[in-house]
Amino acid sequence: MPPTLFVRFVRSMQLIFCLFALAALWAAPALAAQAPKAAQTPVRAPAASEDNAAANENSAKLAEIRAAMKAGATPITVEHEGNDSLGAKLVMLLREQFNTGTLLVLNDADVPKLQVLISTAPEFPSRQAVGSVYSVIWVYSERSNVLSNYLAHESGILTPEDIDSLASRLASRTAGLAAKHSYIFKK
Repeated sequence: MPPTLFVRFVRSMQLIFCLFALAALWAAPALAAQAPKAAQTPVRAPAASEDNAAANENSAKLAEIRAAMKAGATPITVEHEGNDSLGAKLVMLLREQFNTGTLLVLNDADVPKLQVLISTAPEFPSRQAVGSVYSVIWVYSERSNVLSNYLAHESGILTPEDIDSLASRLASRTAGLAAKHSYIFKK
């Protein structure tokens, strides 16, 4: 394959993955609204000890979230779609960097947060260790039942040699976006 044809192929694959990720992000709320509602069953009142334990657990989680937000850390969640090993390693490294940092805190609670949506696929299905294509979309989510707001995106090719530098660059860009849009998190 001539180099120019390969470059065209890679760019078209990047565009396809970016469009696919945007379409999935756009269609998710509509599909969730069409999902069949669960049959309503009578709910028994919890015992007093169960109620107190649940309340204590919820208040502890809420206190932890508030402490993190007071410390200036932005709540964040990282979601991955893909089955390639390079993409899984990239997401693992990214989560590790967020866990060790002080600017961003991983948080899966239903609070206002920055979401990093990562989609990866092997560049060559027969040789998965050679490289992967990736697409990253950053969105702001007020709550799980509210449509998210698009902030930025990036796509490219991931190789085993540059996985550490890409994870650092994505973490840095995420921190930059959190700082740029910090006014959203202030009440």
